[in-house]
Amino acid sequence: MAAVYAIDLIAIRDKKRKMDSSIVKGWNVHYQTLEEVEEQERLKKQKEREEQAKAASETEESEDSDEVHLEDKKEAFNRKTGSYSGNYGKKPVKDAEKKHQIDAILSDKPDAYKSALSAIKSEFDKAADEIIAESR
Repeated sequence: MAAVYAIDLIAIRDKKRKMDSSIVKGWNVHYQTLEEVEEQERLKKQKEREEQAKAASETEESEDSDEVHLEDKKEAFNRKTGSYSGNYGKKPVKDAEKKHQIDAILSDKPDAYKSALSAIKSEFDKAADEIIAESR
């Protein structure tokens, strides 16, 4: 194995010396045909167009979502912690593995979860009824 390694190093050294001492040799030059150059330019322009279209669609989406995000940020700000923690848990979970974990955790103690959820709903309903009664 050592002999093969030594020969490879010698071959690399000889090739480097040959390249360093040559000015321009035919085996060191790659000639591109006109078709190859045109194809490369066409592919480059096509990539640029795709990137511009993608960027344009992203800016349109971001402009629409910026207005919504500003309102969400105001509502999500938690004064006690000084952070925007009000959005946690409001977006739907897309990952199937995480959904499975969440379902396993919630089904572990379903009675406690259901009672807590019903208590929150009842408090919300009472608060909504009080607001409606005050506005009348």
